Formats: sequence, structure tokens, C-alpha cells
Amino acid sequence: MITLTELKLAARLARRELRGGIRGFRIFLLCLALGVGAIAAVQSVAGGIQRSLTQDGRAILGGDASVRVLYREAAAEQRQWLEGQGTVAVTADMRAMARKAAGTAGGETDLGASGLVELKAVDGRYPLYGRLTLTDGGSDVQGRLAARGGIFGAFVDDTLATRLSLKIGDNLVVGDTTVEVRGIIDHEPDKAGSGSIALGPRLMIAMDALPATGLVRPGSLVNWSYQLRLPEGTDAATWAKTVDQTFPDAGWRVRDFHNAAPQLTRFIDRLAQFLTLVGLTALLVGGVGVGNAVRSHMDASVHSIATLKCLGAPARLIFQVYLMQILALAGLGIAGGLVLGAVLPLAAGRALAGLLPITAEIGVYPGRLALAALFGLTTALVFSLWPLGQARGCRRRGCSAKDRPGAGAGRRPWCWRPWPGWRRPWAAWPC
Repeated sequence: MITLTELKLAARLARRELRGGIRGFRIFLLCLALGVGAIAAVQSVAGGIQRSLTQDGRAILGGDASVRVLYREAAAEQRQWLEGQGTVAVTADMRAMARKAAGTAGGETDLGASGLVELKAVDGRYPLYGRLTLTDGGSDVQGRLAARGGIFGAFVDDTLATRLSLKIGDNLVVGDTTVEVRGIIDHEPDKAGSGSIALGPRLMIAMDALPATGLVRPGSLVNWSYQLRLPEGTDAATWAKTVDQTFPDAGWRVRDFHNAAPQLTRFIDRLAQFLTLVGLTALLVGGVGVGNAVRSHMDASVHSIATLKCLGAPARLIFQVYLMQILALAGLGIAGGLVLGAVLPLAAGRALAGLLPITAEIGVYPGRLALAALFGLTTALVFSLWPLGQARGCRRRGCSAKDRPGAGAGRRPWCWRPWPGWRRPWAAWPC
């Protein structure tokens, strides 16, 4: 049984031997720091994105709950029932072609001034949560989209504005109608919760302008969303179940803000798992360097081990001494990796700002850092225990290469040690 006194003695001996510095353990520390840092960085970025999805669930979904109907509007009875449940905002999404109107600069001569867009029509209550902002700082959605002089307004994504060389005041032809560009979208709160893959940049118009386009016809691939702001105190998850029970054959999809962007959530989870596996693979490959560093350290310490044995130290105490050294150095390497994993996400957050439809809440997540530290500690132990265990085979005289850990396996060398009861105080005796 291991006693506290024995552990204190092992710790004191380990501390004394570490006074010589960490020379020879640079590869050990580097392998652990890089592997742990990679895993910690991936986990921190994934944690920031998932936290954003949780905190901004209402803005991402567009309401406390959302009812989505494919290729048709909700029936009058269903719409009336939804209106009685809370405030309802209606949006319609579809894909269409947009081109510059005749008379607009570039509209007649530029053959490439057209493109596929994700057309979105919004009503007067949009958005219920969050804020739609434009690059010029404006946020008056309904005022700018309303008809002026018989022409409705439109907001375009920056990508579309660049592709078609659009500026404020230019006209676009969408279907059978013409709309005027009155703003460039800077942030669309519910873009991540659309539930479909975007094949083109966003073009947003008023719901009143949608019939004029002539795009809504039988067979048109239009997705209708009814976003609801429920009364205070209403449980969104329970309400979603109530909708399915009230209209079991409605054929719509009901979501609450706890599951605002399922596709994005699944993508982030799978990406985090893949990158974590890559980091773990790098950590395991680095474990070879860890094992070699420990083996070199044990080879260099063979005389110290032999001296301790000659002084009567049991093999268990020697194992504890060098295990404590490895754990202390592993803790140093893991700490460096955790610092690296906490700093890298700050740079990654800036890089992802323009690639994700949400803003990742980059920060320090202790649980995810602890997971990375656990991976690093496990790797250090797995690749260190074998060289440490071979130290038990070191003989007391320990003066030649064959006495190093693992040397001379299967043969018991002879060494000089006291043999009580003999007339001669020293004699050859198998160790």
C-alpha cells in the first residue's frame, strides 16, 4: 500500500532531479503543447458557435416558434388559428433570376448583369426578433421596401451588389416587376434559420411586391414561413407539440427557438468532431516523440536509478519518482497547449466572421479545455508508462549499457552485494 510518507519522499526526489532543467524534454513539451492546443482551439471555436446558436435562437429562427409550409400557403383556418396564438410575421423564400433594368448603367451592355438570387419577401411585422441592418446604418425595413412612385424597394446582399455592379438607386427586374435597390444588407438576423441551402445571394422585397413578380404560380417552389412571438411565459417546446396535435395532417414543419438552425448545428458538430479527430491524431503521432523523450531521459538516469537501488530504494519508489517528473513536465506542456488553444480562437473568430451567418461567441470554455487537457494527459501517460516500467529492470551496479532499462532481457546479471552469514562480507550474488 502506498503511504503518504512514501509519496512525499518520491516528490522530494523528483523535485531535486528536475533542478537540472528540462533539457532533453523540448520535443516532449512541444508535442504535447501542439496537440493539446489544436484540440483546445477546435473545441473552443465549436463551443462559441454553439453558444451563439443557443443565445440568439429567437433571432436566428425569427420568433419563439416557426411554422414552415413547403410550396403552398397555410390554409385560411390554419392562418386564423396561428394569429390567435401570438404575433405572426410571414416570409416567403424562393429562388429567382434578377437582372439590371434597361436604362440602368450596365443593364443594356453588360451581358453578365444577371444572376440567381435567393428571393425573400417579408411582411410589415418582420423581423420579430433581432435587427436587420444595412451598410449605411439604416434599419427601417418597411419604410424603404414600401412602394414609391409605383416601384417597390429592395435590399440586396453585398455579393449581389458586387456581382451586378449595383448601387443605391439602381433598378432590378425580378420576374414581371421592377424594384429599386434601396439598401445593401449588412446583417440579416434569421439568415441561418432559413432551413435551406443558399445557392445565391439574398434579394429582399416587400410581401406586397411578391404578387407583382408573377413568380408565385401553381408548382412554384416557394417556402412559406410563419414566425410567431408567443405570449410571455409560454413554453415554446410545449407549444410546438400542441400545433402538431391540433393539425396532425397539416404537413408543415414546426420548430422552436431551442432548435433554431438544425442544419448549421449538425454541420458544426460534425466539423468539430472531424477536426478534433485530426488534432487527436496529431497528438498520438506526437506521442511517439513523447515516448522517445522519456526513454532517453531514463537511459540518462540509469546511474541515478542504480544508486537509489543500492541505497535500498524499492522499485515502486523509483517508479513513483520518475512518474512524478513526467507528470510535472506533462502538466507544463499541457498548460502551454491550453494557452495556445485559448488564443487561437480569437484569430479564428475574425476569420469566420464573414463565412458564418452568425457571430461566434469566442471565449474561454473550461469544460472544452479540460477535455483537451485530458487527451494530452492520457497520451503522455500511455507513451511514458512503458519506458518507466522498464526502469524496474535496472540492476544495482548500473555501470554498463546492458544495465539500462530493457537491456539484457531474459538473463539475470550478477552483481556484488552483501550476503549475511558469510565470512566474507561481499560475494557474487544474483540481483
